[in-house]
Amino acid sequence: MTTADRAQALAVDLGGTNIRAALVTRAGQIRHLLSQPTLADEGPDAVIDRIADAIASVVSAEDVAPEVAVGVVAPGPLDPVSGVVYFGPNLPGWHDVPLKAILAQRTGRAVLVGNDANCAALGEAHFGQAQGVRNLIYLALGTGVGGGVIAEGRLIEGSRGLGGELGHVPVAIGGPRCTCGGIGCIEAFAGGWAIAREGELLAHSDRSPEIARLAAGKPVTARMVAQAALHGDEAARAVYQRAGQALGIGLGGLVNVFNPEMVVIGGGLAEAGDLILDPMRAELPRRAMRQIYPGLRIERSSLGTNTGLYGAAARVFYQQEVAEAP
Repeated sequence: MTTADRAQALAVDLGGTNIRAALVTRAGQIRHLLSQPTLADEGPDAVIDRIADAIASVVSAEDVAPEVAVGVVAPGPLDPVSGVVYFGPNLPGWHDVPLKAILAQRTGRAVLVGNDANCAALGEAHFGQAQGVRNLIYLALGTGVGGGVIAEGRLIEGSRGLGGELGHVPVAIGGPRCTCGGIGCIEAFAGGWAIAREGELLAHSDRSPEIARLAAGKPVTARMVAQAALHGDEAARAVYQRAGQALGIGLGGLVNVFNPEMVVIGGGLAEAGDLILDPMRAELPRRAMRQIYPGLRIERSSLGTNTGLYGAAARVFYQQEVAEAP
């Protein structure tokens, strides 16, 4: 493999709604970006066919050498070594799918598969706010709460590749049931689905006429709850206050365990901004050890909608670096 080949990666962001693919350079340049609907209801085989076709289109357009590897980020629990996706949220039929093996056979290339949130942490370290940071916690606030931890420059994935499920750290002895089956997880308070659930209860109990007005008979979303809060609805604001507090409690425990230099917050729900981040910032110093908290930097992600592509490319570059390490 030439130096030029090692400076590129074919990146694929597999989501429940869209598949995005591109060639990404080590310098962070994204070339020939393609996006197409996932059409997940058609099942794993059809989706993987679309991924392979997208890769072929990028390869043809950019004349990519055969040695350039493919990095794929996917939602849900998976084994990054075997490349088997155990379960794909919003991907019907994805149970124990050997994504790496199938895609390697289809493309004739080396393929690396990683959890989207874990790879987002790598993306931040390689391309984003955390360049040069060796100890990092990344939190992705979206429909769920994902995350990744980098300690001394190494991504923590655990014995079976399932490490970094930060959204499922419990923060309450009691509390709401989480989608993982646990009770009182960070996600059960701060996930988009949890905020929408609380908003739905407020709308139907007449405690938030503003949420009910915004919903107008449609399902309540976390964005509607945020809009109501920004319009002065105190009940809606309390939902985000509680979510941010839960984040601060959970993050305090994580900071005590990993002693990071930086925490990066990403994901669509982070767009709620100070509604959720202010209570998090207020709670965090109450939970983190006073010897650990000083100097900790809290940053918003700078990678935006390309977080998945950068994470997929970073997975490739990171694996090359690990292989070369003494």
